[in-house]
Amino acid sequence: MKKIKIIAMDFDGTLLSSNKRITDRTRECLIKLKNKHYIIIGVTARNLLSVKGVLDVNLFDYIVLNNGSDIYYVKEDKIENISCIENETVEKIYNLFNECSYQIDFCTPYMYLIKTKEKSDGRPVVKYINDLGDVDSSISRMNIFFEKAKELEENRCLLEKEFDNINVVKMIDTDDKNSRMWLTVNPKNASKLTTLKKICNDLKYSIEEVIFFGDGENDLVLIENVGIGVAMENAIDIVKAKAAFVTLSNDNDGIANYLERNL
Repeated sequence: MKKIKIIAMDFDGTLLSSNKRITDRTRECLIKLKNKHYIIIGVTARNLLSVKGVLDVNLFDYIVLNNGSDIYYVKEDKIENISCIENETVEKIYNLFNECSYQIDFCTPYMYLIKTKEKSDGRPVVKYINDLGDVDSSISRMNIFFEKAKELEENRCLLEKEFDNINVVKMIDTDDKNSRMWLTVNPKNASKLTTLKKICNDLKYSIEEVIFFGDGENDLVLIENVGIGVAMENAIDIVKAKAAFVTLSNDNDGIANYLERNL
């Protein structure tokens, strides 16, 4: 087995079970490995307040937020913004999809600013807005929600054609029985891989010394480029095809099962 120094993982569909919680077994496994001086890094599309709503951040040394646009340094309790979507691009994307999508999220390091046609649910991490004029912060990431898979693919192609300064990834909630679908948009120079590489460089480690667990399309860049990429059993097919190994699902302690056997 390759020499591993860093244990990294996606959250939803990976570390978190389908009820959006970390199990006792997985938590205890990670604590033991952290005490053995492994570096534990969360790598998620969530922002900081959303992460804090589902787990104790002190389990980690670093958390990559918003698909790589931000880093949370846990010991220092500070966030570093890696990149934002340009204001002009945010406006153009909003104008393209304001009518044809049912929800647009403007994601900051701390909050979700959401314009939606659905009922507001009162989450403290969310601020509901009426239009783009209510966006009062720089934007690390955007989500655009559509009703049909065909719309998702067509509009992904449209975004990739119209903009050369963003990355677009198709997202499906693997824990959602209704298979909620959306496009997530990040600035071109920020991804889960580029930001994890920055942390590795700062620590004087190689990306080859990382094991990473994931389930979705936004995890592919890490699954394919780290030392050991491990897919969850519930991962989408392309992630499982590209992974070095497939472990049990997020509802069956897949991360703990693999780490207990191999580290």
